[in-house]
Amino acid sequence: MKYIIFDLEFNSAFKINRRTKQLMRGDTNPQCPQEIIEIGAVKTNLKVEVEDTFKQYVKPQLYTKIHPKVKQKTLITNEDLMMGVPFEEAIDSFKEWIGDGDFILCSWGRDDINELKRNCSFHKINTDWFDKYLDIQRKCMNALNLPKGQQIGLKNALETLEIEINSTFHQALNDAMYTAKILKELKGDRFKEI
Repeated sequence: MKYIIFDLEFNSAFKINRRTKQLMRGDTNPQCPQEIIEIGAVKTNLKVEVEDTFKQYVKPQLYTKIHPKVKQKTLITNEDLMMGVPFEEAIDSFKEWIGDGDFILCSWGRDDINELKRNCSFHKINTDWFDKYLDIQRKCMNALNLPKGQQIGLKNALETLEIEINSTFHQALNDAMYTAKILKELKGDRFKEI
């Protein structure tokens, strides 16, 4: 058994009003309102010791220009995306990297797993290759005894758990690494949450 801790970055449709130059919501495909543009992942053993990492840009097929806010937050450029691979190829590479054997797919919150399922569905890729999922954000909230309904963001969780922050956020592999560090802490003597 191994943990596959992953993070995704997304792009969405936008327009710029020609008259006011303001950013506006674009024409979104309702079947895939957020398109995956980057996959980052960490493979660990059950002690959450990192064994390998994965990073792949995905060439967008729906929203081909990067949303200005996404670019600002992730630092991903249109050039990065043009060097990416089609979604189907990215998923094949991801599955090959995961390899054989049992694994639990993990992410910070439910957004990434939901968007992975939605993007796979849009591209007609079945999702029976993963059946075990762990929401590390939920486990962290339980371990910290946060009131029901109160969420904690990745950065705040790292700070609360006194885990060193040494990379930028909103880059898929960096966020996956941070999430792995939180999982390791939750499995340690202090919490034994999982």
